[in-house]
Amino acid sequence: MPFSFNLDVSHASTIPARLYNDPVYLELEVGKIFAKTWQLVGRTEQLAESGSYLTAEIANESIVIVRDGEVLRGFHNVCLHRAGPVATGCGRRQSMQCKYHGWTYSLQGALVRAPGMEGTANFSPGDFQLLPVQVATWGPLVFANLDLKAPPLAHFIEDIPQQCERFHAERMRYVMSREWTIHCNWKVYVDNYLEGYHVSVVHPGLHKELDVDRYVVEPHRYYSRQYAPLRPLAAHAADRKYIPRVGDDEAHYYWIYPNWMLNIYQGQMQTNIVLPIDHNTTRVRFDWYAVNPPADNDPDWARITDFSFEIQDEDIAICEAVQRNLRSRIYDRGRYSATRENGVHHFHSLLHESLT
Repeated sequence: MPFSFNLDVSHASTIPARLYNDPVYLELEVGKIFAKTWQLVGRTEQLAESGSYLTAEIANESIVIVRDGEVLRGFHNVCLHRAGPVATGCGRRQSMQCKYHGWTYSLQGALVRAPGMEGTANFSPGDFQLLPVQVATWGPLVFANLDLKAPPLAHFIEDIPQQCERFHAERMRYVMSREWTIHCNWKVYVDNYLEGYHVSVVHPGLHKELDVDRYVVEPHRYYSRQYAPLRPLAAHAADRKYIPRVGDDEAHYYWIYPNWMLNIYQGQMQTNIVLPIDHNTTRVRFDWYAVNPPADNDPDWARITDFSFEIQDEDIAICEAVQRNLRSRIYDRGRYSATRENGVHHFHSLLHESLT
């Protein structure tokens, strides 16, 4: 299912509407993108003690990540007897036991007990070890990759850890989560994230906070960085949501291919994970972090999070409207603003690279 794409943003057309509407493309994306990229699946605090584990799903595959002493190990959450799960949810155990017939695996993935197999010819427990997946961490975040040949996480996030040192991102602690189900293709949501072009129209409140005339988008190999200064406090001071301070007077937004984001401003960090449910439905999860988690009913924290919900509601409304219009008989491909939509073009270039 190839499609043409021009790597020069000033001459390029946007990707065809069928990539947002045809379920065949989502099937390709699951296999060629989600199954081969690093996915954000959890938090290090969930895996703090030996034997602690969490389960997740990547590209329609169930996985389990477990702490074995000082080491994090990842496996397909599939018993090799008759495909039962060896773990559910999250918790702490010193072994993993299949929920179907009780086959038991060590934290290293070795089969250590297979009841009822005594009379089975040529049966060797060594042939039934859990199959591994890659695991990596950065700061409070845990990632997994189904592709054992994929480059390490550091290859994709490049210099983001160094850039985020001044925000103390690696010391951030989890505070809260919220999820939304959105009636649009996952790429519509990512497209929308990757430009500030729409801020003045879609987000009048955010437009009061950010100096959008100085909004910058910097594509790198596998990520894009966006940032903008906060407007001086004198502007619209009575109803300001963001309070600029020395060393905290910008908003920073990082997108890492294909589907996760970091938003850092006002002493807090959000991670956004964008997960396709089907070709026109997407689940988006926000997790909030802070170096010093706020007390209950902290008014400053409530001001920031309530404003984030307001922005998200505005984004959902426009993304769902765009998805409806992408089904129009009269629309196929548009054009990029060469100066304002280079981040969207970069995302589409990576899609083209992965799919063709």
